[in-house]
Amino acid sequence: MDTRLPDPPQSLAGAPLAFYEKLRQMLAVVRPARLDPDKTSIQFERDGLELQLVHADHDAWSIWTTVGERDAIVGTGSAHEHFFAPDEGETEMRPWTTEIVDFIAEILRGEIEIETTFRGDAPIAVRHFNLDERGQRRPLGYTGFPVPARLMLWREKRTETERQSFR
Repeated sequence: MDTRLPDPPQSLAGAPLAFYEKLRQMLAVVRPARLDPDKTSIQFERDGLELQLVHADHDAWSIWTTVGERDAIVGTGSAHEHFFAPDEGETEMRPWTTEIVDFIAEILRGEIEIETTFRGDAPIAVRHFNLDERGQRRPLGYTGFPVPARLMLWREKRTETERQSFR
């Protein structure tokens, strides 16, 4: 499957450009077979970019990201992760834009597990985990939703775990 994204406009610079170049390189290596190029979209803006990578069989498995000069957010389903540029004078072990691309690559390869807790049919919390080479979970993030269903204790509570893969 062709995973090439269009060339960026001349006006794209700084962190958004660094992210986009690394993303294109990663896609050429990972070659996600289940990525739908017709549904994938990219919007370049004055101060960054917005990207959506959509699974060929499951539209709900899209990966979306917004990248600006100092911060970014990447999400899939109800799970999301925030990324920030280092403060001035701080040194990075790895560029923060590379961390964004690495997280997207982990989602594409099925290395991120998303655990959603429901009360009835309403989602009330989402946790997501990184899986290491032995399949061990490492917690990455948690989001709780302030919804009325949280208080409906008579409704059954259940947890569903999903691992998306674009392979």
